[in-house]
Amino acid sequence: MRSPVLSFDAVEEVCASKHTTLVIHPTIRRAIKGYEESFYVGLRCFLAGETDGLYFLPLRAGGYVRLLFSKRISAGGQKILRIDPLSKEGLTRIKESVRESGAQGGA
Repeated sequence: MRSPVLSFDAVEEVCASKHTTLVIHPTIRRAIKGYEESFYVGLRCFLAGETDGLYFLPLRAGGYVRLLFSKRISAGGQKILRIDPLSKEGLTRIKESVRESGAQGGA
């Protein structure tokens, strides 16, 4: 029996269970489609303190962009989990990859 593939909802549920607000760019969220399971595992390991918070997001056109999980506390005391590209050009590369895959009928 094959287990169901995780969706991004599972990631949001983990954050909600930890009373943590997830902050992620919508384009990064779209780019994760198809990689939810490995992203979920990376997130769980980061929240458990078992990893440095680095996630290698594969791009549809080839290569990858390194994403960094980081925990913060808002001015109001709310826990925040941010997911950001490690390099300045990372978001641009992700946007281009999502745009190209959308033009080809993918993601």
